[in-house]
Amino acid sequence: TASVLNALDDNTTGSIDASSITALTGSATDLIEAVTSNGITGLGDEAITVDSGTATTAQANDLADETSGIVTATIAEGDLATLAGLTGTGNAYSITIDDAAVDAAALNTLDGKTTVAIDAAAVTTLTGAAVDLNTAFDSGGISNLSDQDVTLTDTSLTASVLNALDDNTTGSIDA
Repeated sequence: TASVLNALDDNTTGSIDASSITALTGSATDLIEAVTSNGITGLGDEAITVDSGTATTAQANDLADETSGIVTATIAEGDLATLAGLTGTGNAYSITIDDAAVDAAALNTLDGKTTVAIDAAAVTTLTGAAVDLNTAFDSGGISNLSDQDVTLTDTSLTASVLNALDDNTTGSIDA
C-alpha cells in the first residue's frame, strides 16, 4: 500500500526502488505522496487504486499524470463544472452527477474520460443539440437516463432525429 511505501521512505535517506510494483493502493493523499516522492524511484506504470475514501478531481488528475497505468477512484465531486476538469481518458472513475440540469455535450465529454458508467440519476433536464442528446441517451457509459426532460438547441432537424430522441426519453421535449 502507499502508506507502507511512504513509511519506508520516511525511515531512510536512501532511495527506494519501487520498479517491481505493478499496483498501488491507498488514500488519494497517500498515493500522491508516494508517486511524487523524490525518495521513491521506479514508479510510473503501475495501476493506482484509491481504496480508502474518494479522490477529488484535482487528485485524480495528479495521480493520472504520474502513471501510464489505470487510475481507479470514486470522484468526490458531482457537479459537471468541476468534473469537466478531469483530464486523460481510460481511467476507471466512478462518478455520480448531482446536477439537475446538464448539457448533453458536456456529459458526453465526461463519458469519454472514464471506463465506468456515470450515474446520472439526479439529472432531470438535458439540454443540447439532438445529436448530443441522442448520444448521451444511447451511451452505455451513462446510466439512469430515460425519463429526463429535454431542451433542444437545434434550429432545425429531421423528423427521424426527433423521433429517435422521443424514443430515448419518457420526459417532455422542448423544441
